[in-house]
Amino acid sequence: MSGRTPCGATISALIGCVLIVSGCTAGLSPVRLDADASAEAAVSVREFVFRTRTELVLATSRRVIARYDGNYSESGFTQDNSLIYALDAAGRITAMEVGRGIMLPGRVDCHCARVFPLRGTTVGWWQQPDGFVQADLRDPHPAARARVALPAPDSIAPGVVLSGPHLLAAGERVLVLDRVESPPGASWGVNHLSLVDTDTGTVRALGRIQGVNTAFDRAVLRPDGQAVAIAGHVRDGIACGTARLLRIDLLSDRIDTLDPPAAAACSSLEDLRWDGADLTVTHASWESASPGRVLTTVWNRSGTRWERRGGGDTLRYGSLTPAASLEIRRTGSEQPRATHTGDLLLSTPGQSQVLAHDVLDVWLPHV
Repeated sequence: MSGRTPCGATISALIGCVLIVSGCTAGLSPVRLDADASAEAAVSVREFVFRTRTELVLATSRRVIARYDGNYSESGFTQDNSLIYALDAAGRITAMEVGRGIMLPGRVDCHCARVFPLRGTTVGWWQQPDGFVQADLRDPHPAARARVALPAPDSIAPGVVLSGPHLLAAGERVLVLDRVESPPGASWGVNHLSLVDTDTGTVRALGRIQGVNTAFDRAVLRPDGQAVAIAGHVRDGIACGTARLLRIDLLSDRIDTLDPPAAAACSSLEDLRWDGADLTVTHASWESASPGRVLTTVWNRSGTRWERRGGGDTLRYGSLTPAASLEIRRTGSEQPRATHTGDLLLSTPGQSQVLAHDVLDVWLPHV
């Protein structure tokens, strides 16, 4: 992966140079807020990172800090927001400084599918078959490795296969692991969740999880470490299945279903993330009789209320300030379970401006 500088030292607006396919484009004006100067300043200096199929871009609403060529499966900010990290298809992690955009020397060969920011500039990942690894991206060697031993679930029926552990989420103090029991070759199964204390290695088994009959896909820990949201899918055996969202209170082990207020014959959850104590999900839905048209909607849950963000083509949504937001609106495939891309927009009062095309994902710093 090679780092590149912004389109030019005189570029003052991100919208002037961040069109991904075509490169720099002249003639576009900087985005201006109608709010006061302090709100405008907050928007202009807050960094974010987005990725396309060909590169990763670190930027603010005013300028591109750096662009990095490559095809990445995951990216994000470390917990202290001083670095961004990118994971490529070969399972290598590269880190870049947020302030200057420069790439740190060396790469971490994690051979992993996901990376989890834990604390400061330290990240973690799962190492098959039973290990959790932590490394400081500023000084990744040596990495700290810990073996995780999960007890066997009770009453597994004869002939049923129990999968190996799958790390759904990780934080500074807890790991959330899933194992699935199912007959050999079956596309359905029963999830067994376990919580592991990263300090002591103590395992707390939550047992069989009711209401979801396929393997859990992803989960996210709330920043305070006291709750986890998990995306599930209920296979119906006939058509296409229904999305299921679970929330687990990690202090009481209480499990609640928090499905967004969207009714559809077929659905899935495409994204989960926390913004402080608020949960944001991307819900995809379609009709079994016409699967060629998928609707994607972002929902935000604050307290006990769901509120919609964007329209029927919104893929991601994040607030820069109370007066400004970033949004990805789908422009690519409309097929269910496809990799969706769209235009990245900056919205301010009375104005919306396209920043980039063919965007897969966007991340804001941790709150």
